[in-house]
Amino acid sequence: MVGPRPSETQILSGVERLLSDALPPGWSFRSEREPRGCGVDSTWHVQARDGSVASFVVGVKRSLLGREVADVVAQLSMYRGIPVVAAPYLGPTLRGSLIARGVGFADTTGNLRLVSERPGFFVERMGLARDPWPSEDGLNSLSGRAAGRAVRALVDFLPPYGVRDLARRAAVPLGSLSRTIGLLDREGLVTRDSRGAVADVDWEGTVRRWSQDYDFARSNQATYYLEPRGLSAFEKKLSSTKWLYGVTGAIAAQRFAPVAPARQVAVYVEDASLAAGRLGLRSADAGANVVLAEPFDPVVFDRTSNRDNLRIVAASQLAADLLTGPGREPSQGEELLAWMRDNGDAWRA
Repeated sequence: MVGPRPSETQILSGVERLLSDALPPGWSFRSEREPRGCGVDSTWHVQARDGSVASFVVGVKRSLLGREVADVVAQLSMYRGIPVVAAPYLGPTLRGSLIARGVGFADTTGNLRLVSERPGFFVERMGLARDPWPSEDGLNSLSGRAAGRAVRALVDFLPPYGVRDLARRAAVPLGSLSRTIGLLDREGLVTRDSRGAVADVDWEGTVRRWSQDYDFARSNQATYYLEPRGLSAFEKKLSSTKWLYGVTGAIAAQRFAPVAPARQVAVYVEDASLAAGRLGLRSADAGANVVLAEPFDPVVFDRTSNRDNLRIVAASQLAADLLTGPGREPSQGEELLAWMRDNGDAWRA
């Protein structure tokens, strides 16, 4: 059973033990606790075997919101030493933000990353993937259909916009959208103005954050089939259909950025059994080359585009599907995100 969220003193003691255990043989560690209120909670001195020393200035935060990271880093940067943030738990989004700013981190669940050029020092350890002390203020996960639909709206539509206006425009329940914005706001992925309207969205960070909770295979009802004549024959049959579908996965990624040849095609359909019959597919436990997925929400059919005679899901949906897909698909997701960065006008409304 997880106890209460640790105090600042407990945080500092816990992460100092973590660092001490992570040092190479022959290296030593010394901590100098700083007076309360000075802006830094401790200075760490890590000494190499040759006697050279790296100093780190540590700020302890019992809780840290994404929108607070820039101010915390600015405060630590005023002091001499490599900045480090310590907390009870730092999620993947916060850790990524700190890494991008060249800031080290440590949390009491075991997540640790410290880098020094002189002496040459790099230590990284992985702790828990989930917060054992989740916030009680609102939504803590982007799993589920309501959160997914809200994420799609925030990513697909270019801000600024009011929350009510976006809810109407994207047919998203206002409550679901507000809770999702609240989570993303806490993680520093959404910027709001003084009236609460959304002024900006880190769309790439939001897609990546969604992918921490969403998973193509688990979030959708996927069934596997064989097209005996191969993928080219399947694509030809699919391109002539009149009913609702949306192609995703590696085949769809090829329509946006050059990738390796696909060995399997994934398609969202309303009824997998009915679609399989119409397309002449055979059920397959092994060797399947077609995946038919009944979606977590009909939003997967929103804002599709016709590319090479196939109806392709929106780039935002495709990116999340690829990042959580098997094999090479996560790397194809990275290629797609790069395309999205360079072609914002082509996929955001």
